[in-house]
Amino acid sequence: MPRVWEHPEHCAGRWRVILACSDSPPNPAVHQKLTLELGCGTGLWTVGMAEKFNDGWWIGADIKGARMWHGAKVLESKGLSNAGFLRTRLEQIESYFESGEVNEIWITFPDPQPRESREKKRLSSPAFLRRYRNILTPDGCLHLKTDNISLFEYTVEAWQAEGLHIERCIRDVHSPEHVAQRNPYEQDALSVITTYESRYMVQNLPIHYVKGRFL
Repeated sequence: MPRVWEHPEHCAGRWRVILACSDSPPNPAVHQKLTLELGCGTGLWTVGMAEKFNDGWWIGADIKGARMWHGAKVLESKGLSNAGFLRTRLEQIESYFESGEVNEIWITFPDPQPRESREKKRLSSPAFLRRYRNILTPDGCLHLKTDNISLFEYTVEAWQAEGLHIERCIRDVHSPEHVAQRNPYEQDALSVITTYESRYMVQNLPIHYVKGRFL
């Protein structure tokens, strides 16, 4: 599929150009914000945000190609040209992005990896934070959405211990109280419902959200 890249070579530092389908910068578009969704699954959050914000670049990354196919098909059917998907193991994410290339990282409903022996596999763990710090801009920020309260609490604690400033910490993002408090960007970003999120909401499970920024 034209907007899916599997283990691409020579892409670090070039994602805005790659997404713009142009090898001839300068192009005003190459300076727009680049947001990366990790563990994107079916990719519906990446597609939804690309549709809402056509003045930015959006990349969903995951290793599960069968799931990613659904988002890629929706992207194709909508004719969106400001987004794409990267198929790779997330432990290798630094290989595909240059230092300071990414403005924001969203982690949406990752595997909570509940066993202590699997802590380093958690996408919000210190092991991954060090990778994120390398590819984010100096003021770059991280977002996590999850239904798993243990992962949420672990993440808040781990991010604070690693020196991140916690800017938002919400235990039930869809409660009327918190919906009313959202700023315009949060209103859009938190209202795009992922495949897993829709399942949890049917079960009346609260969705948790935390935003942190490297200092």
